[in-house]
Amino acid sequence: MHIVDVALVCLAVVVVLAMIGILARQRQMLRTAGAVPIALQRGNRWLYGVGRYVGGELRFYRAIGVGTKPTRVLRQGEVELVARRGPLPSERGSLPPTAVIVECRSHGEQFVLAIGASAFTGFVSWLESSAPA
Repeated sequence: MHIVDVALVCLAVVVVLAMIGILARQRQMLRTAGAVPIALQRGNRWLYGVGRYVGGELRFYRAIGVGTKPTRVLRQGEVELVARRGPLPSERGSLPPTAVIVECRSHGEQFVLAIGASAFTGFVSWLESSAPA
């Protein structure tokens, strides 16, 4: 039984360290200049993460994960704002009530983002500052 107890303690330590690492990564990413919390809708669920404006791109990184590559990259001048709205009643449990839901299109593909009101202003400014197509 002693070996099982040691193995369980080691497993618990590894899990706690992994969680600390993931949270530290997210906190560091949010401290970076040009970073905003964003949620990206995939099917019926929301993927929470951090968006970073880098040059002419908005890079989306998932909040839970260890990878260093963005999950989605939006390029300035290729994104069209289709509509904006508040959270639907079915979304209120998973999104803050102040979230702005942004429906966009890029290369014929539709996608939906949820961002804060001030981040929405920055997002629209970023879209409008791109060179005309």
